Amino acid sequence: MNIKKFVPILVIAILLGVFLFNKEEDVSLRIVKGEEEIIVSKEEIYSLEGAVTFPAVIRSSGQKPVETEYKGIELLELFAALNIDISHAERLTFNASDGYRIMLSVEEIREPKNTYLVYQRDGQSMKSKKQGGDGPLRLIIRRDPFSERWIKHVEEIIIE
Repeated sequence: MNIKKFVPILVIAILLGVFLFNKEEDVSLRIVKGEEEIIVSKEEIYSLEGAVTFPAVIRSSGQKPVETEYKGIELLELFAALNIDISHAERLTFNASDGYRIMLSVEEIREPKNTYLVYQRDGQSMKSKKQGGDGPLRLIIRRDPFSERWIKHVEEIIIE
């Protein structure tokens, strides 16, 4: 067996793998309200006025708490910017690409400075699960003292 014949194929496979791994993913958020569906692009989310940077402490079981800084937009401001009315809704369901799901009451969303959709951590865009990160979008509930209901990899919000 001549190994020299396989070297170019191996090089091409490695380059293809590097390209696919480093390829920027399509970051978007799907928002569903009844029959209406809105797809919000990464550019729209990142350019929304009202984004803030705030400190938070990540608490994972068996790990020491980690102080970090997030940048994102409060959910009420996100919905206002997108002209989405949640005044008659009862709850919102957040779905992640890894299958995780949580539900929040509208009252929790209405609490000032409580619920944020974030896209940066410590000044860097958050990486996807595929890239070993906890983004590209994450829901932070600031009044959740143990970070138990924070959700990584958010890709969909259902307003019910």
